[in-house]
Amino acid sequence: MNSKSIDSLFNFSSRKDLTAIIKSDKSISYQKLFANSNKIAHSFLSSGIKKNNYIPICIEDQLKFIETTIAIWNLGAIPVPINTKLLDDEISSLIKDYNFRFLITDKDLSINLLQKDLELIELNKISISNSAVTPFSHPDLNSEAVVVFTSGSSSRPKGVVHTFSSLINSIENGNQILLHQEKDRWLASLPFYHIGGFQIICRSLFYGCSIAISETLKTYDLVTAITKLNPTHISLVSAQLLKFIHLELRANQSLQVTLVGGGFIEDNLIIEANNLGWKPVRVYGSSETASMITAISADEIKTKPHSVGKSLNNVEINISNESEILIKSNSLFKQYLDDEKETDANLVNGFYHSGDLGYVDEEGYLFIEARRNDLIVTGGENVNSIEVEKAILRIEGIRDTCVFSKQDKTWGQIIACALVIDDSELEENIIKEKLRQKLAGFKIPKQFYFTDKLPRTSLGKLEREKIRKMF
Repeated sequence: MNSKSIDSLFNFSSRKDLTAIIKSDKSISYQKLFANSNKIAHSFLSSGIKKNNYIPICIEDQLKFIETTIAIWNLGAIPVPINTKLLDDEISSLIKDYNFRFLITDKDLSINLLQKDLELIELNKISISNSAVTPFSHPDLNSEAVVVFTSGSSSRPKGVVHTFSSLINSIENGNQILLHQEKDRWLASLPFYHIGGFQIICRSLFYGCSIAISETLKTYDLVTAITKLNPTHISLVSAQLLKFIHLELRANQSLQVTLVGGGFIEDNLIIEANNLGWKPVRVYGSSETASMITAISADEIKTKPHSVGKSLNNVEINISNESEILIKSNSLFKQYLDDEKETDANLVNGFYHSGDLGYVDEEGYLFIEARRNDLIVTGGENVNSIEVEKAILRIEGIRDTCVFSKQDKTWGQIIACALVIDDSELEENIIKEKLRQKLAGFKIPKQFYFTDKLPRTSLGKLEREKIRKMF
């Protein structure tokens, strides 16, 4: 990879007449996007943001998110996208755990929940110059580009650190499926705080595509955006695709490919979507791999049911003696933020130990047999079962609990929990209401099972697979 690769992310001069952003009410050129981001970067300087600072961003407006990300890159700092669905105290806890000094947001957060030495930058209050400002130099390939949070083995989320090199390698590896051209249109269909959504931005910038932005990520608004903005490329989780199929929505004629990932996806869903013109490709990857590393088309699924496909270019998959999926690729993450122990445990001899179990058949197709026990992927959101268990056990009257996943046609997986209670009046609706004060809504279990005892090992550990089968 040469210096031209990093320049492609910031190359607006040769694309100044191309459209970078498309919305229902306006479009923005590459020249204007980068000019706006440059001015925002200068305003951030006065807040004390410096090179190599980690900058959490909790931004709901997709255009502001894109402008802010480029602005942070201009300063040589690293954006850290925060899940906008989190409660204020969850955000505060994350900020405190990692000792972040800044937070950029367009939300009305409870400031008193944040530590006193935090510099809160509210986008609707910053002053943007109307005059031209000095451009910044581009970061280099080995500079850190983003920190994406994913579920950890404890209640603390893991910050997955990617460089520009790993992001661009992923973009180039995936182009054997996506076949980008200038003026293609990517629908911003996933949250940007997930790696799948963040890479929509990066792919578009790299190849000179337009990013089509809907009003919200709700089904009705996405349907409107698909109908009016005619995207060529879409990335969905199974819950989104299933809703489109229930509406019997046919894809527009300009659509070239729909990536479908983010957890369990039924074969029939892919085949039915293909019949409606969505040209779906089931993909497998993670935050640590900078998105997809395998892919399989609907036609291939007919002969290889349940497979997640073959490896993309520059991806090597090995299966350990314990059936764990080990991944080597030039798109692997650099490290977990402030967690050398976890990094060393998961990056071994150049291979990422995914924690997922599976096998590769004689023709090179990968099959997933089990996902990480502590991670539940529901509607594309990653949920740590340990974090949910800790929140449940803080409720008075609950003696023991085990949180686990169940397969679901709509959500891929749903969260369920088994409970041992001391208070017979503690009903499901009361538990849910108490959890809403502690956890974001997508983390709250959808199914509750009450029992007298949960099986544990001689060392006192929950026998999770046994409990899962019990219910």
